Amino acid sequence: MLKRKIGFLLFHDFTAMDVSGPLEVFASVSEVASEHYELVTIGIKPEIVRAESGIKFVADLSISEVRELDTLVIPGGKGTRNRELQSQISPWLQQLLPSCRRIVSVCTGSFILAASGLLDEQKATTHWAYADEFRQHFPKVRLSEDALFIINEKLATSAGIASGIDLSLKLVEDDLGSEIAAKVARFMVVHFRRTGSQAQYSEPLQYQSKVEGKFANLTSWILDNLKADLSLQQLADQCGMSTRNFCRRFNEQMGCPPGRYVESLRLDFARQLLVEKSWPVSRIAGACGYESVDVFRRAFERRFVVTPKNYQATFR
Repeated sequence: MLKRKIGFLLFHDFTAMDVSGPLEVFASVSEVASEHYELVTIGIKPEIVRAESGIKFVADLSISEVRELDTLVIPGGKGTRNRELQSQISPWLQQLLPSCRRIVSVCTGSFILAASGLLDEQKATTHWAYADEFRQHFPKVRLSEDALFIINEKLATSAGIASGIDLSLKLVEDDLGSEIAAKVARFMVVHFRRTGSQAQYSEPLQYQSKVEGKFANLTSWILDNLKADLSLQQLADQCGMSTRNFCRRFNEQMGCPPGRYVESLRLDFARQLLVEKSWPVSRIAGACGYESVDVFRRAFERRFVVTPKNYQATFR
């Protein structure tokens, strides 16, 4: 029977879900299998620690008391950018790494991991909103801000908040196999097949953060009419603008031409259908507004460097 000790680092102003999400993944293994993990919380000292949300957690052990650990999970939160905390944790992480099988960061927990120097010259990710700040402080780290999570031998980093669950499911899969990991995901009622190569956020979310005025409802209208004629004239009419003014204003706000934006939304929806449906590629192409399957295949491969069929086989 497997018994591996998973430690969760606690400090003031951490993000509660960065701890509770992964913790529930590892704890749920015993609900679906005879295997289980031993879970422990660790602080600078054993004390009550307050998360950013105000919820209080108890650190069972101090970092000086930790003798044996299989995996350490470092959560994100405002506290991770505290230089004093980084300097307190860094020597311990450097000392822990040789005897610990893996050290994992969730969200901006990567700031603590990077401050220790352990991520130097390594590929890593963090929450997309803090990517520029991360690069400024840790230029030696090869940051990939789009990835959901990245695993490098003994070190792993993940993106914002919920991605800690995705990474934890992957670690359970590595430890116990895909069948148990899938049962855990089903027990928790979460997606199992969000892999590290998937983007942190979808195309609609990426662009909608930029829109205002007459473009505010355009994205939702396009998504409701992907199979319709989405010509430049139709889009301009939807916004009550001339085609010339629409093109100029759209480029200013969105940073890309209308046609490219429509294609991005269609291909993003295609990815979703390829994962969620067992439809043939021709039906998915039609559902996304492509009259020609060949045109769809070429557009998809150009954007994601993989064919629709291979993408479906990988992520389903």
